[in-house]
Amino acid sequence: MTLTRWAIENNRVTWVLLAVIVIAGLQAFNNMPRAYDPGFIIRTAQVVTYFPGAAAERVEALVSSPIEEVVKELPELDFVRSESRAGVSIVSVNIRESYTAMRPIWDNLRRKVDSVAPELPDGVTQPEVNDDFGDVYGIVVGLTGEGFSFKELDIIADEVKAVFLQIPDTAKVEILGVQEERIFLEYNNARLADLGLSPGLLTQILEERNIVVSGGSFKLGDERISLEPSGNFESMAEIGATLLRLPGTNQLFQLRDVAQLNRSYVDPPESLVRVNGEPAIAIAIAMRDGGNNI
Repeated sequence: MTLTRWAIENNRVTWVLLAVIVIAGLQAFNNMPRAYDPGFIIRTAQVVTYFPGAAAERVEALVSSPIEEVVKELPELDFVRSESRAGVSIVSVNIRESYTAMRPIWDNLRRKVDSVAPELPDGVTQPEVNDDFGDVYGIVVGLTGEGFSFKELDIIADEVKAVFLQIPDTAKVEILGVQEERIFLEYNNARLADLGLSPGLLTQILEERNIVVSGGSFKLGDERISLEPSGNFESMAEIGATLLRLPGTNQLFQLRDVAQLNRSYVDPPESLVRVNGEPAIAIAIAMRDGGNNI
């Protein structure tokens, strides 16, 4: 008896089987995970440590090797690889493929790195564990504005970011292409030499005036009053009005008398974003797990 003849003769069973297959297919389709840009598990983290002024050999012996030894204590470790350059150590930590819950592993890695940090030489920065490799930005929005400065675009981008973060399916929003502002002092070396000043002395005087440390606090009844010392610069005009004293004399003059102050952006910039050839800021949006990017 062929399958076709059996299906025809037992048509009620055939219809039931067909209905079960159709229903199972619809359920599988509705429950099927789908994403415009699906995420994937990254099992690699980097431990970056800076040792300014040290040669690559010293970085390897004093920084990379101790960090490698403590990283090898991770039970989930697959292999570890280090790269030592002049002034910087990069240790790559790779976890075995059988592990999928990475957050507890990275937390354990941070604890082990923190435990070895006090043993590193003086002058070494706090090791930084970077495990943020798995974010996929499925949507990138370009923000442009004719006649708007980068600072004004940055303010608008922050407002747009706050709106995007309110969307339930949004996991993370990054702003790219922001240009950092700086205040530049342009001075004439000959003019400074006539006054008995040097660029280093000028920098030292400004650092002593721009106070950013806490002034302490005191208790007044049930309240604690914080003290903030004056002297920190609030505007470019205050920087220009800074009083300087000529070395070995009581003569005072203002900073604007010996230097020209200009507000501009860091040059060269770390990153640039253009949309249709116009300077812009990019807003990248990552979808949460199980969210609908469309």
